[in-house]
Amino acid sequence: MSDTCLTTRFGADEPAYFRHSPVSGLFSQLIASLAAAIEAERDIEDGLWSDPSFDHWLRQAELGWERATGLCRAVIDAPATRISDVPLQRFARHLHWTLGCETSAELRTACHIIAGHPDLFSWSENGPEGRRISQMLARGRQQFDEICMLEMLNPVEALVSSTASHEDEPFAA
Repeated sequence: MSDTCLTTRFGADEPAYFRHSPVSGLFSQLIASLAAAIEAERDIEDGLWSDPSFDHWLRQAELGWERATGLCRAVIDAPATRISDVPLQRFARHLHWTLGCETSAELRTACHIIAGHPDLFSWSENGPEGRRISQMLARGRQQFDEICMLEMLNPVEALVSSTASHEDEPFAA
């Protein structure tokens, strides 16, 4: 299971003089927290409920998601001190809403918003701050895609409808 995760790629140009704002610092923590929560959730998806470690994995996943949603709220509520904080807060707000999706239609809408409006969830300014913000948002979008693939957000109704449509198809050897 993942305990820590880089928030930028290896070799990223991250100069020593970059200083986090309250929002970007919390967003960086959110990215690391999401990585741990995603891995904990994958442990549950791939594990058997009869495994003696399953209860531990389940608790780790629950704590991971609680931490991630708490950090989403912290990013949203933190004071924006830079213009680059706006897309970070917008992304955190959208992620918080996505984690609360209860139907496949809501999840599809959340995915379409990210895919259809890349300008709302990106930053294109150059310089150390701009590169760091761009990297954090890019990693956030990757994690968003990973989260949308998890079984926890894909309700049973979607699984039932997809298997029902395949039952009528003839088996081809």
